[in-house]
Amino acid sequence: MNVVETINFHGDDLLVVLEDGKPHVVLKRAFELIGLDADRQIANVQERHWACTAVTAVQLPGETQRRNVVVADIRTFLMHLATIPLSRVAEHVRPKLADYQREVADVIEAHFTGNREKVFQPTTVTWTELAALIRQRYGIPLEVVDITRALRDGGVLMQDCCKPKKAYRQWFWFTGSAWTIHPHVLPELTRKLVDTRRSLGDIQSQLQLDLALDEQLRREIGGKGGAS
Repeated sequence: MNVVETINFHGDDLLVVLEDGKPHVVLKRAFELIGLDADRQIANVQERHWACTAVTAVQLPGETQRRNVVVADIRTFLMHLATIPLSRVAEHVRPKLADYQREVADVIEAHFTGNREKVFQPTTVTWTELAALIRQRYGIPLEVVDITRALRDGGVLMQDCCKPKKAYRQWFWFTGSAWTIHPHVLPELTRKLVDTRRSLGDIQSQLQLDLALDEQLRREIGGKGGAS
């Protein structure tokens, strides 16, 4: 039986277990704390081809019997949260969902290392995972090569590689061998991607990216005007 760890995050008691030595989030409890429909979100997570989930027997705090719960590793949990637009959840849920999208991975990792003052490498997504998120969240079927080309044309990436320019460095994280992307910048990055492809006269993009998508991105970015 796996031992449940309780991790405090912005006043919530998040439940996490170790599966194969890696932290996994108890999904039902986490989604309920955020204010989302837990059963619906669990079903959505389990449909993702990139998701890493499991069913494990645990004894939850305050209970005397074991029960089977669905858990997901940190990357899966964070990637799924990144697919949920803030504009599509209740207004009172948005601040908490945004907090989870930005910070929860670092807090969980800090808990299990035993050194909470250390700066940890955040959980980020690869370019392939980014393409999947853009497709699932906005319905834009672009390959990695299309995304990186547009971001180079838009001045986000340097011309000869996937290294970000200084003005956009906060969107990315260097792992030591490659540049990865912070999931919480997905709306801003997609807005930049959309604007660049349109400015270059990409007819296919103009057909795909209609006014409804523009409005959705504007709401998610919070009226910055460009950058369940």
